[in-house]
Amino acid sequence: MNILILRLSSLGDIVLTQPVCAWLRERYPEARIDYMVKEQYLELIPLMGCALNPLSYQKSLKAHRELKKENYDLVIDLHAKLSTWLIRNAAQGRKSAVYNKERSKRQKIVRGNRQLSICSTVILYKSALDKVFDQVNLQSPRLYPPADIALLALEAAPSKRILIFPGAKHNTKRYPSRYYKLLIDISPKPWQYIILGSPGEAALCAEIAKGNQALNMAGKYSFTQILALMQSADWVLSSDSGPMHLAAALQRPQIAIFGATHPRLGFAPLNPNARILAADISCQPCSLHGSESCPQQHFKCMHSIKAEQILQIMQGTEDCP
Repeated sequence: MNILILRLSSLGDIVLTQPVCAWLRERYPEARIDYMVKEQYLELIPLMGCALNPLSYQKSLKAHRELKKENYDLVIDLHAKLSTWLIRNAAQGRKSAVYNKERSKRQKIVRGNRQLSICSTVILYKSALDKVFDQVNLQSPRLYPPADIALLALEAAPSKRILIFPGAKHNTKRYPSRYYKLLIDISPKPWQYIILGSPGEAALCAEIAKGNQALNMAGKYSFTQILALMQSADWVLSSDSGPMHLAAALQRPQIAIFGATHPRLGFAPLNPNARILAADISCQPCSLHGSESCPQQHFKCMHSIKAEQILQIMQGTEDCP
């Protein structure tokens, strides 16, 4: 049995496909399961723990032609873009299935229908398997970093170790940096804050770490090293972003802050140890993936979430609702 799974990007979306991979591996323990992603995400695939063969996505005609030689029995498209349509057609698998994005439902949610919700993107990915198999049951995403991962020298946290991932692709998904700075300032001094992100987020991370005791480690770690660091953390703070799903897949205590998006779109972390902060105001969500500025020019979805509230959650002192 030869299987090809397609999800070219991005970080969080790839993590959320892990239950599909685990289910296929359990059903076909001897199968060759190839997983195609963009090169920058290849490191993630072995961390899924499903004995997958990572394939780097190549746009070339030659690479597409070579796929036919692999004689795939099944092609599962968990991206549903033009690029993956071309790959499916090139591979010519004996069977293929594409997941249902629920575009119409998500558009209605963004337009203000507060009665609709999507349980999880994992359920949407399951729709691809449902087209081929009966009785599909998926678990929550899991990642399995190897033990004894080498990290850059870090002092042991004298009290709590808290990781902050302030970045997101679009501005309206980012919790304002000044609130993160305030959180660090009002926290007990023995707490160790580490600010993390991609090389492209280095300036944002540096801004948050400036003038306080936080460590700016943006761009210093691989995905595997980030997972190892998460396992040592007391809390992981992030927006609705890829690192949010990394923390959830490790079942770490985390706080996920939603701004322009909303958990009802199916992006909530699947983690019993997660606390989700969403203002849940009438204009939220205003987009599916965020935008560069607040359409209403007030950004209340983020300004309503206070640093003091986050601190109380981590201290275990928040008032019961």
